[in-house]
Amino acid sequence: MKVIVSAAVSADGCLDDLTPRRLVLSGPEDWAEVHRLRAECDAILVGAETLRRDNPALVIRDSGLRAERIVRGQCPDLAKVTLSGTGNLPVDLRFFSEGEGEKIVFLPESVPSSVRDRISEVSSIVTLPRLTARAVVEELGSRGFRSLLVEGGSHVLGLFFEENMVDEFRLAVAPFFVGQGGAPRLVTDGNYPFGRERRMALLEVRKVGDMAVMRYELKR
Repeated sequence: MKVIVSAAVSADGCLDDLTPRRLVLSGPEDWAEVHRLRAECDAILVGAETLRRDNPALVIRDSGLRAERIVRGQCPDLAKVTLSGTGNLPVDLRFFSEGEGEKIVFLPESVPSSVRDRISEVSSIVTLPRLTARAVVEELGSRGFRSLLVEGGSHVLGLFFEENMVDEFRLAVAPFFVGQGGAPRLVTDGNYPFGRERRMALLEVRKVGDMAVMRYELKR
């Protein structure tokens, strides 16, 4: 299965700021590209913290993109996937209530059955001994998914990069600074396979609206 990471950051590498409101990094041109990329994938994954903080719907609104998916034999919406270490997911989140695609929640086996039962009313549940990117990719692959778009947040992105489970990385940089030391960065601290001694392969750099968009290939 192909795994694509897509992220937007400020010029100083932040995914968000420290205010209660979600920081909008992308301009309309970048958003249009991201929505098309979503429409080309089988499933989209975001972390539980992103769901609680931003409450995204993660559905495809564009009628043309929905029609293209139907022609390809796909559901009009992507399958939606999240990871939660505790199961602390309100069942009224838009992740669960909106869209025609399947909803899948990965939980560790240690989560109490009462929590699993509550979530199972609104989504499919997969329990794992430990939440790892490799286990998630293998499980989704076994279910017939051919492509997965991972959009964050920092912990989830770090998990996939650290385990070297990313095939392609799309990074959009917004032309402004957040300037807050405690703001969430692209990834959390970790032991990443791509560092000073091993670089990602740059495929292209483009101007998209007022943003710089880079695309990298990562060899597993």
